[in-house]
Amino acid sequence: MAVRKSVPVQVTSFANPEKLSDSEALYNFGLQRKIMLVCGIWPVEDSLERRWYLKSLIVINLVVLALCIVGEFLHGLNAYRDGNLNEVIESICPTVARISAFFRIVFYVANEKKIRRVLSDIDHAIRNQHPRERVITERVAYVGHCFTYCLILMMFFAALLYGVTPFLIMAYSWHQGQTPLVKLLPFKLALPYDSQDTLFFVLTTLFLNYASVPTITSQGSDALFSGVCLYVQGQLKGIKLDMEALATSEFGRSFGEDLLRADSLETRHVNRELRRISVRHQQIIELIDDVRTAFSPNVLLVYSGTALIICIVCIAMLIVEGLYKLTYLPYAVAELVLLFLCSYSGTIIRDSSEAIHTVAYNFPWYRYNRDTRHLIQMMMIRAQHGSNLDVPFFETSMATFSTIVRSASSYITLMKSFL
Repeated sequence: MAVRKSVPVQVTSFANPEKLSDSEALYNFGLQRKIMLVCGIWPVEDSLERRWYLKSLIVINLVVLALCIVGEFLHGLNAYRDGNLNEVIESICPTVARISAFFRIVFYVANEKKIRRVLSDIDHAIRNQHPRERVITERVAYVGHCFTYCLILMMFFAALLYGVTPFLIMAYSWHQGQTPLVKLLPFKLALPYDSQDTLFFVLTTLFLNYASVPTITSQGSDALFSGVCLYVQGQLKGIKLDMEALATSEFGRSFGEDLLRADSLETRHVNRELRRISVRHQQIIELIDDVRTAFSPNVLLVYSGTALIICIVCIAMLIVEGLYKLTYLPYAVAELVLLFLCSYSGTIIRDSSEAIHTVAYNFPWYRYNRDTRHLIQMMMIRAQHGSNLDVPFFETSMATFSTIVRSASSYITLMKSFL
């Protein structure tokens, strides 16, 4: 019987990872890196080596977000005391997003070493991957960049409309001859000074528009999580293809169609390949565990905060009038995209792992010795129990996405009956 010749493949080792400053991962996550560097939160080789201006940028962004949160919360509180529900909804809409951005940056900095380890492991794996795997890696990198573009563009359009809409309204009022012209800020917040003063109005407008920058770019960490999951899914797909190739002869026929029992030469070849695949599978399982540990706080923040944001934004779209309705549409879409990315990322990991379980189950293990059966059983156990990105209280899956969207719709319908 003809036996397929084994192709020597260097087994990936996650020891002694390369520096991120000279990283293959920069290509796969290049767009996410550029976005996150705006906040200064892309991990470096050593946290002590972070440039002083990047540290200052992180502190400035956190302070700016904190000031906006306090100002918008106080404005909403004053509006609530005055019984103005519209003002309350309009003020807390951006507040919830800023709170999420604030904690997203904090969680990312707190877990920077874990995230750096994940990126280093991926970088080392890419450096040692087989040439046939580069096609899969490049494809998933492209998909990750497309997802990132979609997410950031939606948030950018929402922030742009927030910043431009007041000027359009003021331009229309000026055209109608309104005197004196009432100056409108991009966001509504309580201030210790009169915002109608020209100098204070300009400075406050610049400050509030800058506050949108960390609010948007902090979501680069969520885009990075999605990109990492796409890479892991590509690796699991590669393992599945290797298993299918090993279970098929050179002539495209199943080994089981030839003989009921394999000879010793074929058995040694199959066991050698299965050990290589098993080691690689175990390394991917360990990488999934590292990803879950590194990104769990951010994913939990997405699930717990996005549902609330969607409800508030949709209610705001029902009660506000005029051009402000257009402001909330891309905002709602962006939050839906963010929730979808996190859910989809967990789903593809789970589905790819289950596909390996199916391929291992259909493998013609009965033709080989006890070592072969043991390797197949271990791979099935790992594939069934070791590959998920669930976080506390939430299963990272499309089922959770649909549940949150349905629940948000129910809350919106309930709130609409009271408005």
